[in-house]
Amino acid sequence: MNWFLTTGGFLVTCLGVWETFMAVMHPRATVGPITKCINRGFHFLVRTRVFAHPRVVVYCGPALIATQVLCWATLLLIGVSLIVWPQLGTGITATGLTPTDRGFASAVYYAGFTITTLGVGDLVPRTPAMQFLTITAAGLGFSFFTLVLAYVISVYSTLARRNQFANEIEYRTGRTGDSLGYLRAYLTGSDPSLVNQDLYTMSSNMADLLESHHFYPVLHYFRFSEPRYAMTRMLRFCLEVSSMMRAVRQVDAAKLPASTEAVDRLWHASMQMLEETKRHFVICHSTHDAPDPRLAIEISPLIGDSDDLLDQLKAAFVDQQSEWLHDLNALAVCTSSEPRKES
Repeated sequence: MNWFLTTGGFLVTCLGVWETFMAVMHPRATVGPITKCINRGFHFLVRTRVFAHPRVVVYCGPALIATQVLCWATLLLIGVSLIVWPQLGTGITATGLTPTDRGFASAVYYAGFTITTLGVGDLVPRTPAMQFLTITAAGLGFSFFTLVLAYVISVYSTLARRNQFANEIEYRTGRTGDSLGYLRAYLTGSDPSLVNQDLYTMSSNMADLLESHHFYPVLHYFRFSEPRYAMTRMLRFCLEVSSMMRAVRQVDAAKLPASTEAVDRLWHASMQMLEETKRHFVICHSTHDAPDPRLAIEISPLIGDSDDLLDQLKAAFVDQQSEWLHDLNALAVCTSSEPRKES
């Protein structure tokens, strides 16, 4: 029985260390099994009628981080407690003449003050093995709290950069979030260098956004009551801008003020962000997938007045739009943000 508890405790401790390592030391979109289950559980929870309320869903991200950290700490605590439990009264005893309580609660107590490095001292290790275990558990606990602190700081710093990018898009569109005003201004601009510089800046920001969400999937669960901070709104803007400029280039390259490289960089960065999000985040079903050529209709007077050119521009834009519209609207449903409806 003692060997069974010790082995089980060792495995649970390793699982807790592994979960923390995957999330903090190796922060990629592939997380540990327990953390993955927690993420999925939170996703389905916020899709329920009770928790989908905007005033509730804004706490999803912080609550998810707290749940993850609590789960990792619990695994570490329970694992060390199971290892310690069989040693109470022999390898670990109470100080003085007080009899040693051999219950599991005492094992949790000893493991707790060892991991947190409190060192209460009413239970002490007597054998070399338990002394080594105590030092190891204290080291694991100190490392755990240091890594968790670094994890939380990293998540919130990347979240701040994401929100900054969202605000920049908001300012580019006159605080409307509509790509039409942005496109109209740049397609009629006389200085193509400004267009290229802005597209390069946005593609760089989108690449940073991609890598930060790839490192910290918990960012997908951070929602805000302000619509401008929605990931789908940022992606929709970047994809509409790059899709329209690619459509203009396809119809009449001379009318495009931006360079091919700048447009394609924004397109590929945005598409990769959408693809990675779809791959590592739960995608729902969308019923708003009909192509929307309204943007092409509004922009066409800036390109030319002929009906044939309008038809070509509409067809080219719809063709570009079809590559991302369904996935983006499905992501909007998953994140409880309404996709734009067709008229």
